[in-house]
Amino acid sequence: MPRKTQPPKQSVGPTISTHRAIELLRQQLGRCEAIETLRSSDPEVMKWETTTVNILHGAFGKPDGDMHPNTDEFAHCDSGEPMCVGMSEEEIQWHHQLETKRRKALLESFIEQLEILAPPAAQVAPGQYQFHPEIERVGGQLYRDGHYKQAALEAYIRVIEEVRARSGLNLDGDSLMNHAFGCDNRLPVIQFNSLQTDEERDEQKGFMYLYKGIVGLRNSKAHSNRLFNDPYRAHEYLALASLLMRLLEIATINRTP
Repeated sequence: MPRKTQPPKQSVGPTISTHRAIELLRQQLGRCEAIETLRSSDPEVMKWETTTVNILHGAFGKPDGDMHPNTDEFAHCDSGEPMCVGMSEEEIQWHHQLETKRRKALLESFIEQLEILAPPAAQVAPGQYQFHPEIERVGGQLYRDGHYKQAALEAYIRVIEEVRARSGLNLDGDSLMNHAFGCDNRLPVIQFNSLQTDEERDEQKGFMYLYKGIVGLRNSKAHSNRLFNDPYRAHEYLALASLLMRLLEIATINRTP
């Protein structure tokens, strides 16, 4: 009989946010000294190791369905000294202490890695830039949890929904933006200035192209499988969506009776 082929393992992404992972790993790091003083056979040692491995799974995921290299290094850590049958209790305890020290150093390294990758939003002082409330609602937490692509996509979708709602047009994409903001030989449905000069008409068209750009970005992020892992770029994309939402709030609406 032909041998059955095993289905490929599925990658599992991180299941907890970067900042939550840092918090939990710091708690485990804080217990290292206590773990080091326990006997290696103490159930608390195994509980601490198992809990830490599960936190690392949540922090780093399982690429290709297997342990992340960081998790694997922690789980299979040893002191560098071989464990031999017949070792005395003192030798076993010494081995345990060396292992725990090495695991402590690994945890410090993992926390440092996560801090470098942490979204900058958590580092912004109170009173500084805040996303528009609707952009915060649909994308703020996604962004802070490190889901940058999804946060940006939700923000673009929300802007397009708002243009549709304010204009009353049952359209989408470029067609929606052209009809909502276009001012060539007609009054736009959504108007940003008096349109009395060439400069004002150019400004109206410039805003229209910004909203059309959101359509292009939405389509790109919805269908692209490329990693979107730059927190600074993501912050700027959400800030752009926030600006466009705020512009809609001060625009004049010219709906056909």
